[in-house]
Amino acid sequence: MVKQTSRAGLEAEVVALRRRVRELEGQTRSHQVQSEIELALRERVKELDCLYTISKLREVHFNDPDRFLQGVVGCLPRSWQYSEQASARITYGDQTYVTERFATSVWRMDAEIMEDGQKIGSVEVYYAKVASSVSGDGPWLPEEYALIAAVAEQVGNVVKHMKVEAALQAAHKQIQKEHEALSESNMALRAVLSQLEEEKREIKLAILSNIQKIIMPIVYELELEVTGRQRSYITLLRQNLQDIASPFFHEMARVHLELTPVEIAICTMIRNGLSTKEIAQLRRISTATVRRHRENVRRKLGLTNSKTNLVTFLQRSFSERESQRG
Repeated sequence: MVKQTSRAGLEAEVVALRRRVRELEGQTRSHQVQSEIELALRERVKELDCLYTISKLREVHFNDPDRFLQGVVGCLPRSWQYSEQASARITYGDQTYVTERFATSVWRMDAEIMEDGQKIGSVEVYYAKVASSVSGDGPWLPEEYALIAAVAEQVGNVVKHMKVEAALQAAHKQIQKEHEALSESNMALRAVLSQLEEEKREIKLAILSNIQKIIMPIVYELELEVTGRQRSYITLLRQNLQDIASPFFHEMARVHLELTPVEIAICTMIRNGLSTKEIAQLRRISTATVRRHRENVRRKLGLTNSKTNLVTFLQRSFSERESQRG
């Protein structure tokens, strides 16, 4: 009986021990899974931190591609599994950017930087040494292959955007420069035009002064000396010179652009009181032609259906403009 009890007790202890072993094995496996999950999470955090850092570098050094690329290469090693053994290099065009204590080795991971379908550079990560237990494809995690590809793609996009922005800024500066040059040219042109207007005014004043001081005294003398028909010519000459010396002729040409030079000349004679017959004789045309000119002048001045006297209209309208200017 004692032997049977002892045997049953031993069997029970074996069952309990087996149960305990299974529990311990389950706990061990759970702990290993948890450790693996924690390791994977830490790696993902490093990868996200790498991409976030690149985004911040883009904002800070957007106008300085060299500092941007140097900043990117500097953040790469800490994003890899064996960060203390990692170094990195970025090649872009004919420029190279490396981390401190950079060294190549057999443990190498890389990705191409592409732009418009063409390779323009590369991103490389090296391990100086790894644990002796590493074998197969090496010490690289599958997620690290995805990370380096994402880094290369982001670097390519950012630098391309930088180049486009730099070209736009250069074009904008060139446009501003041309605008400033055009403004300076316009200012110089306005100054030249102003000087020309001043010179024209001085020439005009000189001509008018010469008419008044030199020519008019001679005409007055001739008018007193001659008689008959010749005197009429001299009188008309004097009146025309007076009109030239006064603004009437120029005012008529400026205000009534529709009048021809002949019509303006006839307006001057009419204003001075010459009759149709006298105008015809002086201009050596028929009285019918003078009457046709008078009709054209009245029509262009808006007097066709008006009883207004043309002589009075010309004298009064010009006098009113002179008084308004004064």
